[in-house]
Formats: sequence, structure tokens, C-alpha cells
Amino acid sequence: MKVEILIFAYLAVCASMIVFNIVCIFVFRHRDKKIDSSKIDFETEIKQCIDNKAVDSKHREFLMKKLKKVNNLTAFDKTLNDLYLDYPDQIIWYLEDISSVFVYLCLEYLKKNKIQSAYYPYIIRKYRIGSGKNISIITDTMLILVGDSSLYCRQNALEALSVIGDASSIVKALHIIDESGYYHHSKLISDALLDFSGNNIKLSDLLWSEFSKFSEKMQLSILDFFRFSSGEHVKRVFQLLTSKDTSDEIKYSCIRYLGKFHYDPAYPYLLDYAKDTDEVHWEYTAITAMSLAAYPCEQTKEVLKNLLHSSNWYVRYNASQSLETLGYTYTDLIDIFDGDDRYASEIMRYRLDQKKLKESEATLNDA
Repeated sequence: MKVEILIFAYLAVCASMIVFNIVCIFVFRHRDKKIDSSKIDFETEIKQCIDNKAVDSKHREFLMKKLKKVNNLTAFDKTLNDLYLDYPDQIIWYLEDISSVFVYLCLEYLKKNKIQSAYYPYIIRKYRIGSGKNISIITDTMLILVGDSSLYCRQNALEALSVIGDASSIVKALHIIDESGYYHHSKLISDALLDFSGNNIKLSDLLWSEFSKFSEKMQLSILDFFRFSSGEHVKRVFQLLTSKDTSDEIKYSCIRYLGKFHYDPAYPYLLDYAKDTDEVHWEYTAITAMSLAAYPCEQTKEVLKNLLHSSNWYVRYNASQSLETLGYTYTDLIDIFDGDDRYASEIMRYRLDQKKLKESEATLNDA
């Protein structure tokens, strides 16, 4: 009897799933038809504005009424995508002329649920609404959304602020994210910062002035942004590396930065980290082994060759990669290949064989 009950329960669940899928198909089809219908209306209206070379109050009222609904905003987005192919300059002008509509929509989308609210900053970012203008209502709305529990909402709002290009608003947004306690991947933050459309010098200065107020996790995101943006921060990064108050994770990031941007005063410190045989803090040696590729000289070569004998695989691998990057060949490293350390010779041979294979593939592709 128990088996029969389980079977009937299983059949009921399956039937429910089938009914649910059928209902979803009809709902989505109905939604798509409404979007297509709205798309035709938007296209007619926008083309009329383009022909008249003006956006009147009637058209703005039409947009304010329609765009309060997410489905209509989706249709509007698709319409702009299509029209941009034929009228790129006119669409850019049109979007600038209807910026007041998006100011009105701020409060409307703050009232909606998280998924719907997230779509609004996406549109702001995509069409660069308010870029370079710092419209206070739009900026304030993005700062509210950047504190939302939804990752999509937070990220879209942060990217919208980056497009707007106000440095102080970006710093405020980072503080809000940092203090919210919600998980936000560091790469998403650094990528948003890299898209900043405003004054990068002002943004960098503000980030450095507030650096100590951020959590370690946010500091790492900011350092990643500096590493991928410019080498103008070498002095400050070096000071951070040599400070006694700096944590290990931050120092790792500083070493990576100095491995991308050459800075002579940092070289002796990097050598000290590379020569450190403390297996508890092997990360310092491993990261430094990679960073030394930015400091080509005979001493660097010898240090990296010694690191090939390390008992730690990551240290050996990074050292071999740096030696390859510096352009050393089998002949230059003959003592490694003829030596007694099989692990050192194998990992170096692997790196050089991989390089040779890639060069051969590139030659075949060019042919």
C-alpha cells in the first residue's frame, strides 16, 4: 500500500510539472505578443520624432506612461536596438533629449520588486543615460539600488554609476556595498570601475584617500582595478607593500601590481620575498616568482633558476613561466636540464615545449 501511495504521489508531481510548463508556455507567448505589439508602437513614435527632429511633450508623456511597465521597457529596448542600426546618430540625440523621462522613472522602479528594479539601471548603463551629467535623482536612485540584496540589482546600479562618471558617487557606492554584508565578487567590482567614464585621476585620488576605511576584501578589488588600469600608482602600492600594518592578502596584491608595472625601488624587496624559504608563507615566494618577469637581469635569472628547485609546485611553475616570459631558451638553461633535479628540468621542459608548440600552431594558422 505504501508503494502505491508513493507511485500516485510521483505521478501527481509529474502531472503538476507538465501543467506548470504548459501554463508557462502560454504566458510567455502572450507576453512576447504584447512586447511585439508595443515594439511597433514605439518604433512608430520614435521614427516620427526622428523625422520631425524634435521630441515634444506629448511623446514624453507617452513614454512616461508606457515605460512604467517592465514589458514595455523591454519592448523599448528592443526597438532602440533595431533603430540604432539604421539611425545611430539620431538615436543618440533622441536618448539625450528624453533624459527627463528616466528621471521620472526613478521613483517608479524603486517601488517594484528586485528583478524588475534591476532592469532599470541596466537600461541606464546600456544607453549611457546621464553620462557626464550627474543628474542627482538618477544618481541617488542608483545609490539606493546598489544597496539591494539582489546581486543583479547591485551590479547593474554600480555599472550605471560608472557610466554616469561621478567619482564621489562611485566611492559612496563602494562603501554601501562594503557595509551591506552581501557577497559581491571582486572581479565584478573591478570590472565596473574599469568602465568608469569620468575623471580617472579624481576617482583614483578619492579611492586612495578612502582606502583605509574599506574592508580588506574591498581593498583587494580596488587594487585589482589599479592593476588593470594604470601604472601610475607604483609609489603608493610600494608604500603599502612595505608597511608593517599591511595584511598578507593586500601584500600579495601589491606584489602582483609591481609585477605588472616595473618599479626599481621594489626590486630588492621582491628579491627578499623570492629568497624566503619559509614554507608556511610560500605564497609570497610563488607570487614573487611570477612578478620577477618584469625585472629582467642576470640576477633575476639566477633567482628564478634557484626557485625551480623549490619543493613547492606553484613556486616551480611560476618560476618556469617567468623564465619563459623573459625569453630564455634550452641553451640558456642547460645547467637545469643537465642537473640532478628531475622536477626542475621537467617543469622547465614543459614550459618551453608548450611555447614551441604554440609557435608552431601560430605558424600553421598564418600559412
